[in-house]
Amino acid sequence: MLKTVAGARLRVTRARWALAGARILQGAGLLRLAHPVMTVRDGRELRLWGALAGTVRVAARRRPDALGVVDDRGALTLGDLDRRSNALAWAWRGQGVRQDSAVGVLCRNHRGLLDAVFAAGKLGAQVVLLDIELRATALVDAIQHEGVTALVYDDEFAHLLTALPDRVGRFAAWAGANHAAVALDELIAAAPPHEPPRPAEPGGLVLLAPSRRGMSRGVPCWADPTRVAARFLERIPLRPGDAILVAAPLWHIAGLVPCMVALALGCPVVLCRLGEPRAVAAVLDRYGCPVLAATPEQLPRLPGPARAVLSCGAPDTAVAAGLGDALYAWYGTPSLPVLAVATPQDWRAAPGTVGPAAFGCRLTVLGPDGRPAGIGQVGRVQVLDLPAGEAQRPQGHIGRVDARGRLVIVE
Repeated sequence: MLKTVAGARLRVTRARWALAGARILQGAGLLRLAHPVMTVRDGRELRLWGALAGTVRVAARRRPDALGVVDDRGALTLGDLDRRSNALAWAWRGQGVRQDSAVGVLCRNHRGLLDAVFAAGKLGAQVVLLDIELRATALVDAIQHEGVTALVYDDEFAHLLTALPDRVGRFAAWAGANHAAVALDELIAAAPPHEPPRPAEPGGLVLLAPSRRGMSRGVPCWADPTRVAARFLERIPLRPGDAILVAAPLWHIAGLVPCMVALALGCPVVLCRLGEPRAVAAVLDRYGCPVLAATPEQLPRLPGPARAVLSCGAPDTAVAAGLGDALYAWYGTPSLPVLAVATPQDWRAAPGTVGPAAFGCRLTVLGPDGRPAGIGQVGRVQVLDLPAGEAQRPQGHIGRVDARGRLVIVE
């Protein structure tokens, strides 16, 4: 009896949060409640194909000719992104990449990374995003630990992979003149661009996170893509058509989340393969992007766009002061990508904050005894995902909250 009542309450709670999230997405222009058939179909696509493949499929069906991505090689429409990943999925299918495969991706910010993650998602394979800053031993260890069976990489990282077993297939996303691996562009050009068969189950996504022993280990991300978008868009003013320069690395949530939300909205995503400040500043000036997504470490040497700077984490207060009302800081983990969001108003009231809990989340700081700490006291950060009814402790994150529930990450 008690289990039945608890289950009914959870279903009602989830329905209530789903309705609230739908209102946020409608206000942001992502959800069209006036077209219920299309809305239901879009939701079904995301459930059946997963967050990565589902996002590009829905975006391409809505706006096939809209500008999708601009990188160092030129521009692609949303339809182009969908067709390229279809072709790559067919090519990989012929080479044995299947539902039980794990595709590692070791790339900088360019179309090749997106081709790989979308194609792997369309095959139902698991995508493992690898940190390009890892040294050779740690990188190979992570690839082997996560069971990677096929690796997509930029040719500049080939020297880090000499100890990798031959059983791991190799594909070049950004190929140099004398690259040894098969290039993605070659596979895409030779394969059909039509839709591959839908996988039995959606593919997964794994992001690396450093462990206490200094070794990077994969963290699965099963977050509901519509919930992530609602949490991101509730306080961040990203709207359809806004061009966004994603300077933050796509292999990290700092770049992946704003990129995927932008594509879903129909916002052109501008990528700069080299994240050096001079290169990023030149791209920002060339395309006049009103929105910039970056890490706190990148911001001190980057110009701010006119409207919004999206920082995954709190930047230095002096840097934040220079950005004024353009700064939006957010906080997340690989498993729960958006947990808190700070607006410019939050920063004026509490410099250094990553904001109050995001939509559908509850933040608590736990003291040494495992009980909630008092206001302003430092402890381990715990997050309750209200729609899911699950509590998680972001690994190793220490912080405090103020009287308004605004979180400051201490370490």
